[in-house]
Amino acid sequence: MMKISGTLFSQLGFAFVIFAMFACQSHTGDSALVDDPATATHPFMYLTEDRRAVIETSIQTEPMASIYATLLETAAKELSEIDPQDWDAKAHGDNGEIAAANAFLAWLNDDEQAAQRAISIMDTLTTNWEDHTRWGINIRMPSPLMHYTAAWDFLMATDFISEAQAHAVEMKLTSVTDQFFKYYVLDDTTRQLALTVTQNNHPIRTAAAIGFVALAFPAHPDAPSWLDWAVSELAYLLGEGGQYIQGDGAVSEGPFYFNYGLAPTLPFYIALDNRAAKDSLYTRNCINRSDEDPWRGHGCVDGESFTFTNPMDGELFRRAQDWSLALRLPSGNRAPIGDSPLRNQTGQALFSHFGGPDYLYWDWATNSSDPYRVKGGFELAIPHLAYVEPPAESNPPQWTNRFFIDGGMATFRSGWDNDDRVLILMGENGAARKTVHDHPDGTSFVMAAYGELLLTDTGYYKPNSLQNPVTAVPGSHNLILIDGKGTPAKGLLTDWGDADAFIKNTVDGRALAYAESHQSYQDTEIVRGVAFIRGRYFVIADQLSSDVNTEREYRFRLHAFAGRDLDGSVRLDEYGPRIQRERGSVAVYTASTQGPCLVVEPAFEAFTSPHVHKLEKEAEHHTVTDSVVMGRSPDFLTILAPYKTGANEGPDAPLDVSPVPTDKGVAWQILGPDSLDIAWIREDGAPAQMTLPSGQIMTTDAAFVLWSADSSLGLMVRGTELRIDGELVLAASANEVVKTVD
Repeated sequence: MMKISGTLFSQLGFAFVIFAMFACQSHTGDSALVDDPATATHPFMYLTEDRRAVIETSIQTEPMASIYATLLETAAKELSEIDPQDWDAKAHGDNGEIAAANAFLAWLNDDEQAAQRAISIMDTLTTNWEDHTRWGINIRMPSPLMHYTAAWDFLMATDFISEAQAHAVEMKLTSVTDQFFKYYVLDDTTRQLALTVTQNNHPIRTAAAIGFVALAFPAHPDAPSWLDWAVSELAYLLGEGGQYIQGDGAVSEGPFYFNYGLAPTLPFYIALDNRAAKDSLYTRNCINRSDEDPWRGHGCVDGESFTFTNPMDGELFRRAQDWSLALRLPSGNRAPIGDSPLRNQTGQALFSHFGGPDYLYWDWATNSSDPYRVKGGFELAIPHLAYVEPPAESNPPQWTNRFFIDGGMATFRSGWDNDDRVLILMGENGAARKTVHDHPDGTSFVMAAYGELLLTDTGYYKPNSLQNPVTAVPGSHNLILIDGKGTPAKGLLTDWGDADAFIKNTVDGRALAYAESHQSYQDTEIVRGVAFIRGRYFVIADQLSSDVNTEREYRFRLHAFAGRDLDGSVRLDEYGPRIQRERGSVAVYTASTQGPCLVVEPAFEAFTSPHVHKLEKEAEHHTVTDSVVMGRSPDFLTILAPYKTGANEGPDAPLDVSPVPTDKGVAWQILGPDSLDIAWIREDGAPAQMTLPSGQIMTTDAAFVLWSADSSLGLMVRGTELRIDGELVLAASANEVVKTVD
């Protein structure tokens, strides 16, 4: 009987332990591998012999020379101490990484000393896996299993390892994998708690680790079963129908955990390409399919034969990489939505070898936060040396704005340089929001400009393992709170709470882009429209409607990535906060259609929402501001006017934003060095005319309009006409929600 972690069930509130082992029910009749392992040409896991010449050439120049130097440092590291009473996946994984580095050097350089160090490290790997004491060891198993297996594979391509030594390593790795598979996959209780209930990076990383060993040692009696299960899991979860990746490429659990799951999966896919024929047949294993929402109706047929196409060659992964890239902030980090900290992508450059666009290499090379990243979720230095060949020239994508209707995100950007402006608007629904790493943030947004994150989400701060993250509440996001509330709170595990939101009415113009996020909560329909004007500033038009006739409190909430424990400052001005960081700043102007807002900071309590965040290693606090008004479903109109810190003139200096008097509405005049715009939002029953500061009369029946003084730019939402001094300048049919001039 295997030992179970003392915290396994306490973390989820269970007071019982059940062990239910049974034999695996799927099995390949014949080996899916290309050749007999006894006569196979090593190496064949991380890479094959034909990549040697590429590596020998690439490590002579940057950036591969530096990656190679880092690998040399890894090979020389001191080992982690192994506790014989506690099988620690991190300690074994760290040692496995050192072993793999040495074995790779032994193969590449015919280095006997490196080989002997790798072999001696392999001696420290123990097989008492059942003595682990930490819950969640499954997501930590790729490092020990995959690195040690790769080390064995590299050494098998040399003359430095004896048959007895190689056999001993094989016995250790297959023994650990056998225990791991039985405990996490075949045991009903453990599987349900660790893999089935999440359907996310947990089964993905588990499958990559188990499948990798199965590919290396197919002669083991259970290897076909291991491989069938691993391929079944990854074909589903990273496929079109798995609900994990939406049809447009958006990933349900956000950019950080997508990267965490993907990182060890990439070398498994590479090994599968090296070891298995394209038309190999696998036997479907449905043991981990869930019939809970949103996975019910998966259609998995246990025992059926299927072929598997490596997704690195497929369009869905291309779209997923584009989604990750669309979330890139000027620093190179991905936007910290859901349970994501501030991190960038790992492994995107590998796709350039598998037919991906060169801009994935550009993304990898130009991340100012961590360029040429090869470690994050898994150590990928060796695959990068083998497969990433720097192109003669790499450039960012030609696209800028990107709208993910299936995944529920709209991304706006002025360009791909550090000084560019970026905003990500949320609007997730269905499977895209039903994940344990998602937050109730349906209309929230993140904004960065001039190399700085200025308005942020709050990441993954979880001081108590029995509860959801403190940051997974509506108040921890940039949205409107009604009487202090937002969408329903999330429950534990698959008690999703929250509410669907939808991205609609998108426009991707040359100088004007627009999208809306629709969501309903607190008996109120909320339509948050975001307009991006000339790549310079953002207009947020919040239209609220409700049958509730009583007066309530409305808070337009913003989370500054400044103040409290962070660099930068936040000043509360008349119309909103002015957030200033070293390189970039933003002035916020908010008003409601039912009176002026009171700009305040909510009460502070350490390590609680809304002020706490965890975006780096430790939890910290930031400044939070509310623009507060009492009323009956008021509309809000907000200008986000970013500028380069210290700029006093020119295109990046602060914009001049001022209110324009109007009744039952809000209007702002936005003056730049070469532009003059008017933004106007109207409640139902508001006057159709407004006198502009220029003396002109603007007339419309629309809910929201934006118009430039030179008539070069215009936007009309939910209206049929816009007139200036009686002249019709913009017209729409009754069924056109958005009309633009660009």
